[in-house]
Amino acid sequence: MQNAKISKWGNSQGIRIPKAILSEIGITNLDDAEVSMTVEQGKLIIMKTKSESKIMSRFANFDYEKYLQGENRVADLGEPKGRELW
Repeated sequence: MQNAKISKWGNSQGIRIPKAILSEIGITNLDDAEVSMTVEQGKLIIMKTKSESKIMSRFANFDYEKYLQGENRVADLGEPKGRELW
């Protein structure tokens, strides 16, 4: 068990979580890492949530197979400008 101090951050309070503890629960990429918090029997429980990249969430309901079945699915990439392998 490791102790932490609650500090005031603006109008909120915050706890700094050591990197070692984050890696124990599987959080290695700290950019936009999300956790869920609950209180059970007077204990604060912090759990890693499943995170999905923002671009992948935008395509979550995209039906690629249906898209390929449509007509005229050829992209015009224009004329080669250099040494492309077309």
